[in-house]
Amino acid sequence: MARTAQEFLTDWRKSYIYAEARAPDELDDTVAECVKDAAQDGITRDALDKAAGGDLRTYVKAAISKAGGGDA
Repeated sequence: MARTAQEFLTDWRKSYIYAEARAPDELDDTVAECVKDAAQDGITRDALDKAAGGDLRTYVKAAISKAGGGDA
C-alpha cells in the first residue's frame, strides 16, 4: 500500500530533519531533497504542499527550527 503525502512527510521529517539536525541555511536544499525523495515514491510537490498545510517550504522551515536548527 502506497503512503500518503502526509505519511511521507511525517516519516521524512523524523528521518531527515530531526535525526540529521538540519541547519537553517540548508532550507532550500532540504526542501529540494524532500521533493526528490517524494517523487521517487510517486508523491507530487502539489501533494506535499497540501500535506504540509499549504506550503512545504514553511513546513520544513518550522521543522528545522523545532529540531533545534535555530531560527530558520
